Order: sequence, then C-alpha cells, then structure tokens
Amino acid sequence: MVPCWSFALVALNSWGYLLSIKHLVMIEDTTNSAPSGSAAPSVQEAETQEARVASTTEKEGKETRIYEVGYLLLPTISEEELPREVTAIKDILDKEGVTLIREEFPKFRALSYAMQKRVQGAYVTHTNAYFGWIKFEAAALSARRIEQALQHYDKLLRFLLIKTVREETMNVPRLPRTARGERKEAPKGAPASAPVSETELDKSLEKLIAE
Repeated sequence: MVPCWSFALVALNSWGYLLSIKHLVMIEDTTNSAPSGSAAPSVQEAETQEARVASTTEKEGKETRIYEVGYLLLPTISEEELPREVTAIKDILDKEGVTLIREEFPKFRALSYAMQKRVQGAYVTHTNAYFGWIKFEAAALSARRIEQALQHYDKLLRFLLIKTVREETMNVPRLPRTARGERKEAPKGAPASAPVSETELDKSLEKLIAE
C-alpha cells in the first residue's frame, strides 16, 4: 500500500474552512442587501435565517470523513526517540477521538528536493527525513483542529492532511529494468517471430477496443 502523495510533501491550506467562510459571507450579503422597494426582513425572520445557517454549519462540521496525513519528521531525531515522536502525533489525533484505519511507521528516506526548517532563528536545510502516514476517520471540525496542532509541532519538517477514501491503494507492479546497453536475447532454438503489418496491428487494436 502506498499513500496518496509522493515523498516530496508540501503543506496545504484548509480549503474546506475557507469555503465555509465564503458560504457564510454570501448568505450574510444576501440577507443584508434586500432588493430596492421590498420590505426589510423582520427580526424573527433574521433570527430564523441565522439559526438555519448555524444548524447547517454544525451538521457539516460533525459529519465524519476519511482523512490521511502524511508527515516528515526531522532527520535529527534518533532511532530511539522515533517511537516517542510518533506517539506524540497519534496523541493529537486521539485527543479528537478519531477512528484509526491504518498507518505506516516512519522510515528514513531521501527527499526529492532539499527542505528548510527554522530552528532557533536560523534555517537548516535537510535532504533526508522520516516519512510516515496515518489514515483515520474524523469529523471536519476535528480535522481542522488536528491540522492546527500539527502546524505547531516543532519535530515535523512537513506534513500534508488530505481527504481520501477508505479503500486501499495498492502498488502497481512494474517491469524489471534492463541495464542501459543491455539487450535481452531470445533463447536458442526459439522460432523467430514474424513481423506484424500495420493492417494486422490496426485490426488487433480495433478488436481490443470493441471488447
């Protein structure tokens, strides 16, 4: 199983939160800008509208979704300290009462590109890190609080929190590489394959497409 991102991670903003704020602003503008010539809404109607918006926002915030967080721990962490740092990250999730689905313990990997981390007022460049990930189920509000807590965790080089699906993502098998300049020869005694004409190739492709 592989996570839903590459090893070179970048932080994302909480787009769901921004959209919800935009939604509330649009509703407020619609309520306050009544058409000319029409009566302004009564206090009771305004209170009903506000209660409806609050109920919708609360319902969306409590609805559970599947999330996956991939993280890079600083390479300066020793192998002995690594389990403690992973536990600290999981404690942040447990505090929000998430349901753990699956996880992968961090492994030391080379980064796709160098990343910087500010430590005591100076930027330190890293080319390696411990990469791990956790898939869990949580409410949208809980996911936002988890994201905020991870942003303040100083042992993280980078992290990425995304919405995903419960189903597993399997590895796609790859063909073995052949060394440059090396050519595979057919076994001795094997019949040589006859060349395929373009017409026969087109017919084969049409048959595959039809199937």
